[in-house]
Amino acid sequence: MPVRFAVSPLWETVAALRVLTAAHRAPDVHRTWLAWARPRLDELGPDPTPLTRLATLPVVPEFLIPTPSVRFLDLDTALHALPDLARPERVAAALPDDPGLLAGPGTLSAVLERLRRVYHAVIAPVWPRLEGVLQGDIERRGKHLVERGAPAVLAELHPDVATHADGVRVRDRRVVAGERDLVLVPSAFTWPDVYLREGPCRSALCYPARGFGSLWQHPPAPARDGLARLIGATRARLLTELDQPATVSQLAARLGITVAAASQHQDVLRATGLVFSRREGRKVVSLRTDLGLALVEGGDR
Repeated sequence: MPVRFAVSPLWETVAALRVLTAAHRAPDVHRTWLAWARPRLDELGPDPTPLTRLATLPVVPEFLIPTPSVRFLDLDTALHALPDLARPERVAAALPDDPGLLAGPGTLSAVLERLRRVYHAVIAPVWPRLEGVLQGDIERRGKHLVERGAPAVLAELHPDVATHADGVRVRDRRVVAGERDLVLVPSAFTWPDVYLREGPCRSALCYPARGFGSLWQHPPAPARDGLARLIGATRARLLTELDQPATVSQLAARLGITVAAASQHQDVLRATGLVFSRREGRKVVSLRTDLGLALVEGGDR
């Protein structure tokens, strides 16, 4: 069974909505975020669409959160694909008790627009920080995957995850190894649970990302000269700048150094797990990981 990783803003939006709709049962680690996010969601008004109902089903239908086909899929691209996935026959198969839930004129469009508004209200403002945690988790586990193999990585994801001779099992559900990918999706909002879903093209295992426990904490920043002494002044400035995704050219301009120098410093930070890079169209952007964030903020992660 091929194993790979993916990060999905769409998955995190739906997972966050699940937490928000059951705030009274939310773990303490999300209390700070809930206190900030709840008023922002309330500003959108009551949900006039079936989105909240779909998002809070015991198993969220795949037509709402399809398993990503690549490591990172931005929200707009993911939403663009949903109308094709939410065809009547797929909705009927996923919701046998209410097969016509999305059949009304404009219902699906309203659900997608509500999803977009929820994302921009409660996820987009914290996404760079959140993505750093998720991508940092992948960077670490990806190295373990290469060094130790898939069974070792799967065994470390969650106490409820176990491997067996022909696949992987989560409690009483299992996926049999085969040609389909098993996509591991780290999340900040699933804790303390883990979810296994078998799809027609690929299976997904969503698990709590490491480092999310202090995601919403803001410890006092250390003295700037302390970080500079540790990793060098230029690298300290570069790491500080990466609170938002940036290209190497943008970093060079902000720091007043050459593109080649910025690239070299960034390569060192990436090699030590402080920064990760991904492609956005024709550009390659970088962002600090949770480990890089911990260094900048002085937190113990």
